[in-house]
Amino acid sequence: MNKTAIFIPARMGSTRFPGKPLAPIDGIPMIVYCARNAIKTGLEVYVCTDSEEIKAVCSLYKIKAIMTPDCETGTDRIAIAAKNMSLSHVINLQGDEPLIDSDSINLVISMLPILDKKENAIINAIKDINSEEAFDPNNVKCAVLENFSIIQYLSRKPLLNSEEGSEKPNYFKQLGLYAMSVNNLQKFANMPKGELEKAERIELLRWLENGKELIPCRVYKETISVDTPNDLVKVLSKINQK
Repeated sequence: MNKTAIFIPARMGSTRFPGKPLAPIDGIPMIVYCARNAIKTGLEVYVCTDSEEIKAVCSLYKIKAIMTPDCETGTDRIAIAAKNMSLSHVINLQGDEPLIDSDSINLVISMLPILDKKENAIINAIKDINSEEAFDPNNVKCAVLENFSIIQYLSRKPLLNSEEGSEKPNYFKQLGLYAMSVNNLQKFANMPKGELEKAERIELLRWLENGKELIPCRVYKETISVDTPNDLVKVLSKINQK
């Protein structure tokens, strides 16, 4: 059995942007916009949420949705949603990443065979950013080692990857796009929340704190995570330029 599905965790209670999954993008709710990007890959797509309102909106747009209890992280939510499904791998696409398109998701999907060789690995999409973006605490930065073979650390503070003035990218950000085996999904959900995870508010630090591997998948298209209404304005401007 070798089957992969895409899960999009979503909740209404964002502190900085309440109700953001239903914020309109190009005439449709953001959660639907993200799901349609994912559907273009040809994989099954499920929104998982604790909100009846989000589920109802998904139903209206013929997007499959699964109800879960309230969860601490999106990956924990997916672990509950996927528990009784016959899957080998899951793709976690955050519901506030409307500029992550099917091309970028397919790059991560193309790396899935690596997970069959490395049983303790999770794949995480990354993108190079400029120094201004590196100092934005809403962007999760990552330190990437050994010619893009491993992510060493994740932080909301700037993390230099090469010396200033180098031709190589100085900074990278983590994207809300992960891939993992179902076994590792359940392992993650059963791990206690780590001290670094609590301090940085970054869920995949739990995986690193337990001595596991994070493998980067470099994507090249610009992305903007919608954390605030101002981010949404930037996304809309980007979409209108197309």
